[in-house]
Amino acid sequence: MVKPIAKVIFLSAGLLSIAGTASYASTLLTGEVASAQSQTVTAPKSTGWQIQIQWLEEEGTIVKEGDLVAVFDSGGIQTQLEENQENLQTQKLQLLKIEMDVNQAVVEAEGRLKLATIQVKKDRIEANIPKGEVSDYEKGKFIIAYEKALMEQIKAEENLKLKLAERDVAIQKQKIEIIKLEEKIAYQLGQIDKLSVRAHISGPVSHLMHPWMPQKIAAGMNVQPAWEVVRVQAQSSYQVTSWVHEIDAAKMDLANNTLQLTLDAYPGKSYPGKLLSMSSQAEQRSQWSESAYYRLEIAFDEAVNHPIFPGMSVRINLQ
Repeated sequence: MVKPIAKVIFLSAGLLSIAGTASYASTLLTGEVASAQSQTVTAPKSTGWQIQIQWLEEEGTIVKEGDLVAVFDSGGIQTQLEENQENLQTQKLQLLKIEMDVNQAVVEAEGRLKLATIQVKKDRIEANIPKGEVSDYEKGKFIIAYEKALMEQIKAEENLKLKLAERDVAIQKQKIEIIKLEEKIAYQLGQIDKLSVRAHISGPVSHLMHPWMPQKIAAGMNVQPAWEVVRVQAQSSYQVTSWVHEIDAAKMDLANNTLQLTLDAYPGKSYPGKLLSMSSQAEQRSQWSESAYYRLEIAFDEAVNHPIFPGMSVRINLQ
């Protein structure tokens, strides 16, 4: 297999002319076998700007759909989750206490209103005693007492309404705090679930290159969110992936070129190729150079009569 540095040599060399003339009769690129059906595992978001890879399935291992392929460190998220779970239990106990306190306040307000209502009935009877049966002084006292009882009844009614509103607000506020914590816990459980990545398809596992260093990503490394870490590819639908330097891409007429594909493992046999797609925008490949490259997807135009696997190196001859 041609290492990435070898691709740099081929691509940065520009267009290699087989005929040795300025017409560029033939151009040689390098690529590798890849499946059209693949799953790329990227580093998930974490509490920090980096996350550690705890475990990776060994490169070349053929996994089945549902098998574990990567596990990322959940230390920071796990700690927050445990804190939130403990806090949730505390908040639920706090809700019970609040319900007991506010319900007790409502019961007391209801009792006060009942007493005020009874007092109004009693004072109404005395205030309605006909004149002549009691003195004007006593009659006046009864009327004043009745009016005071009515005022106390009104106050008791308002106080009950206030306590009922306070009960609803206090309970609702505490329930909102509990819902917020439950949502945080559900989100963190989802994050932890994403930290253990399982295969969506069956096929061999490939470790991807580190964006900054000339080595493949491995367990124990710290990676940044969205970095590509591992790829699982199906053992079918094989095609060739290649990268063309932006300078070379400007000189090529890929649509009108004849492509010949030769696998380095089987140099004695070439296969016709067909361009499937070319990326519309160049991408940085920092592990190769500071330049940008266009991605090519090329299909084998006839059946390959040799066993091939993802990652095998391919020479691409454009004529």
